[in-house]
Amino acid sequence: MKKLMLSALSAAALVLSACGDSERSLNPGSPGLTTTRTPDGVTAGRNFELRLRGTNAEAYASVLVPVRSLEVSTPEGQALPVRLAARTVDLTVKDHAYLVGHFFVPEGVSTVKVKMTFDDFGGWEQGGKAGSLDTQVAPVSFDAPVASLLERGRAVLLLDVSRSLQPTAEAERLLLPTLKVNY
Repeated sequence: MKKLMLSALSAAALVLSACGDSERSLNPGSPGLTTTRTPDGVTAGRNFELRLRGTNAEAYASVLVPVRSLEVSTPEGQALPVRLAARTVDLTVKDHAYLVGHFFVPEGVSTVKVKMTFDDFGGWEQGGKAGSLDTQVAPVSFDAPVASLLERGRAVLLLDVSRSLQPTAEAERLLLPTLKVNY
């Protein structure tokens, strides 16, 4: 029964997270985006990845977190092209950082503002028990220096599961993200 409940919560999270139009095309020539072009008309800049991985999740069999949106902008607030890749992430998968999305940074930008928003509810399973995970928290936001992104072409959010999931009732947890960013 508990696994059926987790499966139902997972299915609901997938369906709900598929709604909306949170994606922007990675086409740097999209309306409203100012980019630098080389003499042959190609946009100068680079694509990067944002990844999400759970750490310290040994106590859980599964922790499903739905991703609603990914936004990346310049320090001045100009939106940059983004393509969301993952809609649901299992934070218990050991040594795997899920690809959340790709984003394009034009040449000349030294820092970008990254904002990832979770959807309303996920699910968890621990010791034969399962329940809902309230992920209606403030977005995860950070400034990413482009020089750091250039090292490996990505930023990886490491979310500490044991410190981030707070019990609110027997079958309910609240996600209060405790994380760090690796480049």
